[in-house]
Parts: sequence; C-alpha cells; structure tokens
Amino acid sequence: MNALIDRVVEDGRDILVIDDTPDNLRFLSSLLTEAGYTVRKVINGELGLEAAKLQPPDLILLDIMMPGMNGYEVCQRMKTSDRTRDVPIIFLSALDEELEKVQAFQIGGVDYVTKPFQVVEVLARIETHLKISRLQQQLQQQNLQLQQEMAYRTSAEAALQLLNQGIDAHVQEHTAELKAKTERLLHRQKELQAALEQEEKLNAVQSQAIETLAQGLKNPLNDLENAIDCLQKELPEHLSNNLSVQQIVNSILQIEQLISKALSLVKPIAKELCFNPVLLDFTRFCRNIVNQWQLPEDSPHSLNFLPVSQAPTQVFADPGLLQQLLTILIANAIQFSPNGGTVEVELGYEPRNVHLYIRDQGIGIPPDEIQHIFDRLYCASNAGRLAGSGMSLAKAKQIVERHRGTITVESEIGKGTSFTVTLPL
Repeated sequence: MNALIDRVVEDGRDILVIDDTPDNLRFLSSLLTEAGYTVRKVINGELGLEAAKLQPPDLILLDIMMPGMNGYEVCQRMKTSDRTRDVPIIFLSALDEELEKVQAFQIGGVDYVTKPFQVVEVLARIETHLKISRLQQQLQQQNLQLQQEMAYRTSAEAALQLLNQGIDAHVQEHTAELKAKTERLLHRQKELQAALEQEEKLNAVQSQAIETLAQGLKNPLNDLENAIDCLQKELPEHLSNNLSVQQIVNSILQIEQLISKALSLVKPIAKELCFNPVLLDFTRFCRNIVNQWQLPEDSPHSLNFLPVSQAPTQVFADPGLLQQLLTILIANAIQFSPNGGTVEVELGYEPRNVHLYIRDQGIGIPPDEIQHIFDRLYCASNAGRLAGSGMSLAKAKQIVERHRGTITVESEIGKGTSFTVTLPL
C-alpha cells in the first residue's frame, strides 16, 4: 500500500468525492490527499453537480445510495452536460449485485468499487482510470494534428491536379493512380479514427487493432512515394522540381511521423494475471458460486447446478480467478438466454482432468464467428443490443490458460451455446 501512496501523481490530479456519509468522505479525503491528489468533497448529488460544472474534476468518486438524488441520476445528468460528459466516474456502493454493476456501467460509469473499501484496490483503480483519461486526451490531440496535416495534404493534391493540366495521357494516368491511392489513405484514416473511438469506451486502453491498422497505412504511403517518383521522371525537368510536388513529398513524411507518434502513445503494457493457487474442493466451490448467484425474484431465467459423483477431493487452483471465470461464463449465458431459458453448470472428472460445462438455451453464435469469440473487443454479429464490450470472454480464456487449461465452445443458432473448460488435476 505504501508503494502506491508514494507514487507521484501527475499534474496534481483533481478528484471530486460525492458521498452522504461523513466517515466515508473523511476516509477517502485522507487517503487520496496522502497519495498526492487534490480532493474536493460534497455530501449530496445536487452539490456534486454544481461543483463538477463549476470546475470539472479529473475523476469523480460517486456514491450510489444517497437521499434525494441518487448516484445513478447524478451520473446521467453529468453525461448530458458538455462540461462534465468526459469526466470518468467510479461508483461507490455497499451493494455487490450483478444488476447494480451492470446498471452503473450502462449509464456511463467506468468502474464500480464496493464497500467496505480496500485501500490498495481504490488507489489502483483511480490511478488506472486517470492514466486512461490522460491517454484519451493525448489521442484526441494527436487526431486533431493528423487531421490538420491531412487538410494540408489535400491542398497539396489540388495543387498537383493544377500542375498536371495539359500533360499527355500517360502522365494523367499516373495522376489518376495517385488520386486513387490518396482516397485509400483517407479511408484507412477514417478506420483508424473509428478504432480510437472504440478504445475510449474500454476500462483499459487496448491498442492491438490500432497498431495493425497503422501498420497497414505504410503500404499506401510507400505507393504514394513511388507514384510521385514516377511522376517526377515523366514530367519535364522544370515541372518535376515544382514546389507543389515537393509539398506533397513533405506531407507524406509528416504523416509517417504522426503515425509513429500515435503508435508510441498506444503501446499496451502487458500485465500477467496474479496467480495464487491453493488446494480446494472444486465441486463445493462451484456449487457455492451457483447457489450464491443472485437472480431477481421475477427473473425469467433459471440457473441449475448438476450434481456429480466420484469427484476428487481437492484441485490445485486460484479461487479468486476461478470465481471470476464462473462469473463471466454464467453472466454471459444468462445475458444471451431467452425468457424462460435455463442455464446449466455441470462438472465432469477424469483421472487427469476436471471439466466445467456452462450451457445455455440462447441465441447461439454464427458458425463462421466461433473462431473469433475469444478475441479482444469482438462481439458476435447477431448480439444486437445484447452486445457487451467484447472483453469478458477474452479475460475468461486468459484465466483458463493461466491454469494451464483449455476452453472451447460449441454453438448452434437459435438453440444455445456450451462452453467447456478443462483444467489439469
């Protein structure tokens, strides 16, 4: 904990704490001030809205259960204001139910911390989301600079078109090719912008798609350079050294430099899951998770744990990671199940392996998309309004592989999906 507190907080980050409990305000204010943050605190939602609009903070810690205006309403109103729309909000609550967390994320929260607070967790989450916010701002600035350079390059292209007026058909052919490649470059740039906007929606910055897309810009740029070289050879000497041609060459070099800068900003930091395995009764562990799952009283779904026999006494595994794994797979099965659908959790044992099956009666996965279902940011094409962030199943696979296991999926459209997790004994 001391190591986290001793870290230097960049740019004196300003945090607004909104909580109707004075003890919580004092605790969080003392903790964050000691960690180097500038802290403002208010005791209700109305004052929180006024404080945020008057001077937007860098991050907000927002209690959900407050008299008068609750945390959900405060968040919704902040997201409708231009001054506070982009401020990251971390919800605070004593409630640990899945639906509460889902609602918090749906209305615009970036994270959810349950009470009583764990000091290390609170500081780590705050530091993570401040870093994400800073990186998003840097990406926006970089995009603005790139757009300005593209406008300059477009102007240079117009000058090139004027230069080519009256030149023979062979030179006009090269000019048309150059224009086509320029349009490809503009199209790739739009795809890059779309990828950057997708990154801003995540709890963490994921840059693999951006790097792939940026690398794809190299070929159009090389083609542009080759086309200009050919054009200069075809033009008379007094035209090949024309200032407009040189402006295009310089613009290409500047675009390449901007792409390199953008890549340097979004390189991900690899983090390995913390792995603390212990001996545990796997059957009892899974049964407890299922029994403790809180479905609403009027829920249209049912969740069943199928009994097993001849199970080994203990399995060597990380209970925290296994709980995350079960939560992800069960929540995913319920999310994509129709009203009246049943989700089954079943265990199977072999001499050297244990199998965990999660089955639903949901919408199914298109056959040609199953190979991508564990990719980061991927959502099935038929998910529609049920689609999530595309990160949960990627995290599930990471947990299974940390246990040196495997996870597979079988699915049929309109009939359901079955995930099979195999762990070594």
